[in-house]
Amino acid sequence: MRSPDGAGLFDLEGRLPGRGAWICPDPACLDAVAPGALSHVLHGQVRLASPVERRRELFEALERRLVNLLTMARRMRGVVVGPTGVKAALTENRARLVLVAAGTSPDAAASWESRAGAVPARPTLQAEPLGALFGRDPVEVVAVTVDGLAAPILQATDRWRAFSAVSCDNEGSNTGGVSRAARGSAAAGGG
Repeated sequence: MRSPDGAGLFDLEGRLPGRGAWICPDPACLDAVAPGALSHVLHGQVRLASPVERRRELFEALERRLVNLLTMARRMRGVVVGPTGVKAALTENRARLVLVAAGTSPDAAASWESRAGAVPARPTLQAEPLGALFGRDPVEVVAVTVDGLAAPILQATDRWRAFSAVSCDNEGSNTGGVSRAARGSAAAGGG
């Protein structure tokens, strides 16, 4: 997407007005984008940040999308937080997605995946920022119970985790936590 001042920006939801261009979210593709190619497609000069900055911006945009969807699920009362509630949601067949905090021991994560059965289970944010989204202390596990949000949250989680795993510029950062931009979104109740 090209902003009115000519800066290239990420519009993951496709909601911003104007023309957009699809770019593969792989770091190598992101690094290879030439401003001239985008200028042709977007019908105007496009200023691009450095490849490292582009990676950071996309990582934060993907994370913000995930945080916003989880906030939306919370507002809809479509989230069960903590082991006891998640076990109950799974037993009652209300769970549509199980999210396990990043950094949870491999045995605990495998146990949640096994308990989930046919329900998708994925690693997500670290326990502390995950708990903060729901106004709690650190949280190990969360179940999404809203049908309409489970699939978008699953997709956002998979995209965010995949990008953070392959983007070498994010390896030294807190990829399992919430970035400054996403924290502001969550604190403001962005959804």
